[in-house]
Amino acid sequence: MLKERQKSILEATISEHLRTARPVASQELAHCFGLKAGPATVRNEMLKLDKLGYLEQPHTSAGRIPTDKGYRFFVDNLLTETNLREMEKKTIRKIFIDLDNKEEFIKELSKIIAYFTGSLAGTGIFGENIFYESGLAEVLREPEFQEAEYIQQFGQLVDNLEENLQEFLTGQNFNLEEIFIGRENPFKEARNCTMIISSWEHPQGFKGFISLVGPKRTDYCKKISLTRYLKTSWQTKLKKKTD
Repeated sequence: MLKERQKSILEATISEHLRTARPVASQELAHCFGLKAGPATVRNEMLKLDKLGYLEQPHTSAGRIPTDKGYRFFVDNLLTETNLREMEKKTIRKIFIDLDNKEEFIKELSKIIAYFTGSLAGTGIFGENIFYESGLAEVLREPEFQEAEYIQQFGQLVDNLEENLQEFLTGQNFNLEEIFIGRENPFKEARNCTMIISSWEHPQGFKGFISLVGPKRTDYCKKISLTRYLKTSWQTKLKKKTD
């Protein structure tokens, strides 16, 4: 178990890396996050977190970045759901209430979720050959895509996403929430990414899934809050006449 100070330093490191996409230095944390510890103490704790496998130091930098293990600890122990904007909630509710045609609904849901999260969104219906992807342009804006190898691997993931998801979801429970980080991913092309797969149900009774794919450095709070909202959004008493 990590000590409370180590948890605080890990959380601060991840938060800063998510914001800047840069390795984080101990002096930076000590000055900016109110950790009640000097740079030397923060440096020693970051070194311990490195040895424990939660952080790693890129060869070209004095700072550190989270590992898959670090992100997993963050998601499982430190993450708090964020409040979605009312505009986001209303837009999602409207899609669920207004769109009864399956193909139209899948297309619009994918597009709006990709826009809200900056991720590649793949959406489909359980047991039916209806699937739509959106958001490639949004996710390609992330700094990670400056590396040609990353782009190539992500392109392979996009090409195989529908087939891989349909195979993975065969026999899965309809009430689904999975968060795969880095090497946890069941698809080899996604080993440098984070993938969130979650289920939803339309008020007309058909059930489906959505997958959000992007770099490991992603807004976990926003994406998890949003996918969980999809499960209950249409159950509100929003009426068409109020839109």
